[in-house]
Amino acid sequence: MQVKLYLRLGLIIKVVVMTLFCSTIYAQETQQTDAEPAKVTSILEKRSKADNASVENPFSIAQHRLNYLLPVSWVGDPNDITADGINEGNLDSFEAKYQISMKLPLYLHDEDSSGLYFGFTAMSFWQVYNNAVSKPFRETNYEPEIFYSWQKEIKLLSFEFNQLQFGFNHQSNGQSGLRSRSWNRLFVSALFSDASAFYYVKAWYRIPEDAKKSPMDTNGDDNPDITHFLGHVELGFGTKLGNVDVLTLLRNNLKTSDNKGNIELNLSYPISSRYNLLLQYFNGYGDSLIDYNRHQQRVSLGIQLAFF
Repeated sequence: MQVKLYLRLGLIIKVVVMTLFCSTIYAQETQQTDAEPAKVTSILEKRSKADNASVENPFSIAQHRLNYLLPVSWVGDPNDITADGINEGNLDSFEAKYQISMKLPLYLHDEDSSGLYFGFTAMSFWQVYNNAVSKPFRETNYEPEIFYSWQKEIKLLSFEFNQLQFGFNHQSNGQSGLRSRSWNRLFVSALFSDASAFYYVKAWYRIPEDAKKSPMDTNGDDNPDITHFLGHVELGFGTKLGNVDVLTLLRNNLKTSDNKGNIELNLSYPISSRYNLLLQYFNGYGDSLIDYNRHQQRVSLGIQLAFF
């Protein structure tokens, strides 16, 4: 009798232990299943991961600034000194605008994507609808730069510090004589974000050049007053309004007596995981280098590579 009793007690204990064990496993699985997804702390989280993966891939090129093709672009007061054959009578206010911008790592730290980079941006204005003058490229701006990018995810309150950059920037339109425009800058920029928006500030110092001895002189400053129109600082703000990405850029000379600058507003809507429909509005000075001292208003529509 005692042996049977012990056997029954042992069986009961085994059943209880197995029941407790199974209950514990089920509870752990339920907690993992019901757990809330990781909270997004930065609107740039997806962009940063994709950017880092692209930088680490030796067979790819990473986006630097916006990349877009805007086949419909209306400008209010285009400059007619930009290409042979163009004059005030045959210049078309409708043209195409596109920008290609990329960066390549020259040296990277082992632990993250911080390091030395080379960046290049080209922006063109194409009189593609102008049959009277054989559809010339009215203006192209070339902007190579070399910079150090320090990328850290430093969190403070609800904000995340994303990166700090400093380097050398050259911008020119590749022209000569009276059409020539160029300048060199040293710059520093900072990018930080929270879950709903990102914020960007960039400041620069223009490297001075000698004055030209004559307007046709190949040496000397092509545009000595360019900072009066484009200033020394650029501010950026980006957010999402539903499915619409909003990116605003603002430049200003920070002068109270003769204030000048510009604003650019980009509204984009995803049409695939890679491409967005882009509506772009520009108002102010510096729409292009040839128009750095000419107030312009521009509205453009086209396609953009997804940016954030």
